[in-house]
Amino acid sequence: MNLADGLRINSWRYPDKVAAVFNEQRLTYTELNARANKFAHAMLARGFQRGDKVSIILNNCMEFLEIYHGLARIGVVSVPINFRLVPREKLYIIDNSDSVALILGSEFLPEMEEKDKLSKIAPADYIVVGKREDTPATCSNYEDMLVEMPESEPAVDLNEEDLFYLGYTSGTTGFPKGAMIQTKGTLDIVKNAMVRTSGRDGIDITQRVFLAIMPICHSNSIWATLITFWVGGTNIIFPTGKFDPERVLQLIENEKVTTTSMVPTMITRILELPDEVKNKYELSSLTSLGSSSAPLLTKTKEAALRFFKNARFSEGYGSTETGALTTLRHKDQLRKVRSIGKPNPGIEIKLLDEDGTEVKQGEVGTLWARARSAFVGYYKDHAKTAQARRGDWVTAGDMAYMDEEGFYFLVDRKNDMIISGGENVYPAEIEEVIIQHPCVAEVAVFGVPHEQWGEEVKAMVILRENQRATEVELLEFCKERLAGYKRPRSVNFVEDFPRTATGKVLKRILKEPFWRGQERMI
Repeated sequence: MNLADGLRINSWRYPDKVAAVFNEQRLTYTELNARANKFAHAMLARGFQRGDKVSIILNNCMEFLEIYHGLARIGVVSVPINFRLVPREKLYIIDNSDSVALILGSEFLPEMEEKDKLSKIAPADYIVVGKREDTPATCSNYEDMLVEMPESEPAVDLNEEDLFYLGYTSGTTGFPKGAMIQTKGTLDIVKNAMVRTSGRDGIDITQRVFLAIMPICHSNSIWATLITFWVGGTNIIFPTGKFDPERVLQLIENEKVTTTSMVPTMITRILELPDEVKNKYELSSLTSLGSSSAPLLTKTKEAALRFFKNARFSEGYGSTETGALTTLRHKDQLRKVRSIGKPNPGIEIKLLDEDGTEVKQGEVGTLWARARSAFVGYYKDHAKTAQARRGDWVTAGDMAYMDEEGFYFLVDRKNDMIISGGENVYPAEIEEVIIQHPCVAEVAVFGVPHEQWGEEVKAMVILRENQRATEVELLEFCKERLAGYKRPRSVNFVEDFPRTATGKVLKRILKEPFWRGQERMI
């Protein structure tokens, strides 16, 4: 079975049904399936083979869906790269993944001036999505590649053990890590979602209209758009760029959206719209709303439940490494306000102490999961894989406890990860940058509460003896080297850090004054 089979099968069942919408562009199942096949044949004609890696840097667009499906049909591994990363971060991922081709939007061409460093990619294998006149002569244009290619299914032997994509996560030690995601793992996420949804009274899953608000380079949108194609629904692709909360409401009304997934920041932005703006839209079609990627504040949750009154509200927990693990369902939202819910079908969870012993109910331990959706390891990084995977069990490093009813609650992140606006940020990656400043002796980075973004990045710095630097200077230093969502928003200068007897910095003590009076410290 292939991940692209949902699109293929439904091109037979619903040939004239709209499969996807992006701005004014609307493609039927027949049209989208044909374009995915043409792209697959174009890649085969260029000599790409099963197991090859291809990096993708695109804003949300229709072509993104075609590319995922086309590559999956020939066993070529997608390497979606967050478009918000700075050029050096993108180049690192392309090189580390051993990508033999790069597909990028024409708007990203200026960032790739140093692409000559990527020795594994031939000039013609830079594939530009955009106007022909914007494509350099040495590169290939995506639309030109599709011309005269067959619309038939490509004949390539595949199996569920094949890699579907490499999901690069921010690095705990300064470099991103490529989580290897197999076809069978993603298929399991799709199947579980179909089973859960089809069991609801009055729900016709074939009428699913999903609004993909989050970037399609993220696992959440990859999973959700695939689910839509498997049930024969319609994907509405939201443009990336500056988030427009009113545009979300317009699309829900105009496209009769039935379900969507947002991060808490997006929900907050919608709720902050003036009443005369947000109350003028008809939202009754929205029967399901998911929140993920970060904890939702209680007051925001209560306001969301009132505003999206026709929607079943749920919160999910998971990661690129683990897949979708738990769900807090609508009926439990106000009864278990701080919970991440219970395990999804087929998911096993256990909480372990430092010695690997399972903790008792109510006690805090590291959350480990056994799931078919779990990653198989980090690409070319056996040491990090060994930390995150033990046999069939995997972890993202989060600390949690379970109550007497079997609901799980997150309490801390073992690896100090920050979630800002739904994006994962690892302090070590930022510390690696700041410590390069000639005036900095030591640095500690952590998350502090932010009403809109959930958390924002703060840095505390110890300067070298007889050296001076300002907050503005260090923030500018980071601006040149880090993606916007990773940059510190403030810098404090201190004489020393609280430490353990062995000299380890106690970040919990540094964080505590900023989180005092908050519902949570995560």
